[in-house]
Amino acid sequence: MSDAKSVHDIWLPVIGNALAYLCLEKFSEKNPAKTDSVLKKVKFLEGLGVPAKDAASAAGSTPDSVRVLKASKGGKRASRK
Repeated sequence: MSDAKSVHDIWLPVIGNALAYLCLEKFSEKNPAKTDSVLKKVKFLEGLGVPAKDAASAAGSTPDSVRVLKASKGGKRASRK
C-alpha cells in the first residue's frame, strides 16, 4: 500500500506539470500577446496551480529571476511624504 502512495506522490505532480505546460503551449499559439514574456507565462502557469519553482522552469527561467521580475513589476514603492 505504501508503494502505491509513493508512486502517486511522485508521478501525479509530474503529470500535472506536464499538462500545465501543454496548456501553456496551446494558449501561447492562440494568444501570443498574452504570453509574450516570462512573467506572463509564469502567472498563467501559477493560475493553473503549478508551483512557482516549476512554473519558472517551464517558462524558461529560474525561480530567482522570476522573483526579481515580480518585485520590479509589482513591487511596492516608497510613499512620498
